[in-house]
Amino acid sequence: MKKLFIAALLFVGIVSFAQDINQKPTRDQREKLTPEQRNEKYLQKLTSDLSLDKKQQEQVKQLIAEKSAKAEKFRQSRKDSKTPPTAEEKATFKKQIDAEKADNDAKMKSILNADQYTKWTALKKEHKGHHRKGDFKTPQERDQAHLQKLTTDLNLNADQQKQVSELLSDRSTKMAMLKKSRKDSTSQPTEAEKKAMKKQMEEDHKAYDAKMKSILNADQYKKWTAIQKEHKDKMKEHRKDKK
Repeated sequence: MKKLFIAALLFVGIVSFAQDINQKPTRDQREKLTPEQRNEKYLQKLTSDLSLDKKQQEQVKQLIAEKSAKAEKFRQSRKDSKTPPTAEEKATFKKQIDAEKADNDAKMKSILNADQYTKWTALKKEHKGHHRKGDFKTPQERDQAHLQKLTTDLNLNADQQKQVSELLSDRSTKMAMLKKSRKDSTSQPTEAEKKAMKKQMEEDHKAYDAKMKSILNADQYKKWTAIQKEHKDKMKEHRKDKK
């Protein structure tokens, strides 16, 4: 478990280090890039934003490569983990994360000049604010964005929008309860519990489908099922690429 936490720490280091890019790529764009290509793209952006000279580029490139290698080790360690961390382990983990971030900051400070370092810290702060505002939407914001997309794709009328909005809200509430239940759990589910959970999810999916069918007309429902299938196929391809 200790090795897992150290590996996780190193992964967080590369994430915090490499997330200074202002424009976040789409999922499809990220999937097409190898780790080396992502590293090179990030280096190019830093070179442009901070006007890095040749020597600095080589130093930053090495630092990014080291972080990427550690991130890969974390992913492998995470696969081997079978038990959730204790409260004490989480506290230790957080302390190690803070130390890793400080070490990363010190290395960048030693590479950059004063003006570059000031701009780099400003870029990090700007990205952090953008990340909080845009990437971590509340359930209500996600539901609203989903409703707007369905309204456009399916040409929903006002009454349908209201019904779909209530359905999305109900589903979000159930998902929040499930997440809380998982968070509160101190042990991995048994095989019987996994089967029961899978059965419950299938029943919820059928109920959700039936409600959508009752709200939409025939053409809208046909288009909605096609959209669902397309999304499901993309998720399958995404899981394949991650293996």
